[in-house]
Amino acid sequence: MTDDTRVLTWATLLGKWTEFAQAAVALPTDGEGGRWRDAVPAIITLQAVTHALGELDELDPDERPVAIDRAEISCRESVARLNELWHGESLPEQVGELITDSRIAFEMAANAGVEWLVASDRLATPHPADLVETLASLGFAGDLFLPSPGVPLFNGSVAAFARGPGGSPPTEDEAKAIEAFLTRRGGGLSAAERISTPRQVYRQLDFATGAITRDLVIPMNEDLPPGQPLLVLAIEGGQACAVSPEARGGARIEAVRVEVFRPEGAEPEPA
Repeated sequence: MTDDTRVLTWATLLGKWTEFAQAAVALPTDGEGGRWRDAVPAIITLQAVTHALGELDELDPDERPVAIDRAEISCRESVARLNELWHGESLPEQVGELITDSRIAFEMAANAGVEWLVASDRLATPHPADLVETLASLGFAGDLFLPSPGVPLFNGSVAAFARGPGGSPPTEDEAKAIEAFLTRRGGGLSAAERISTPRQVYRQLDFATGAITRDLVIPMNEDLPPGQPLLVLAIEGGQACAVSPEARGGARIEAVRVEVFRPEGAEPEPA
């Protein structure tokens, strides 16, 4: 979004909120009309925060955690006010949708990060101890998911996910260190992509034969599917996590079909 577009968008929203507030002045001061009249500040605040959360990437990374905290406080206060106004009664459908939209926007902003995909036939990585040390020296204070050491991933699979505090992206030096680690043993990566929800990869088996059927790429906020997760948490909140040693001596795994889960509930599609 360009600066001109951003200004125009906010101006349009401000115009709509102003019209809404002006119309509310004509409402009665008691009963259901009074509730809507008193709800105007909370409704406008929720809408404003929801929209602003989608633009947090425009802030400096150091400012993002504070902005997330302020957004959370504003949303909680607004939701509390709306629940107070309709205490003992069901919230109007429109109000419930506003609250849901604000929660989704907050979760997406707080959980955002950068994702790399495998762009070669296969990719396997060693134990990440030295990468963790390098990122610590760079001051990385976020979360990092990496492939299980020695376990191959295949074309279209998620290779890694990283996010800084408050869902900020890793710095350029941090991203370069992660990419160098992922490709140390060969293999290729897609360009890092900004995403709102981290994804996990589950290796699923045919229990009758023990054969691998597919690798399923699925958002981490979806219901837990069957299978073995292939990405491990190497760093959490800037602190190193225990990662199992690299598995050795096993049979070579042939290429596995990678499928991407479709959140709307339809069948998974090929990666």
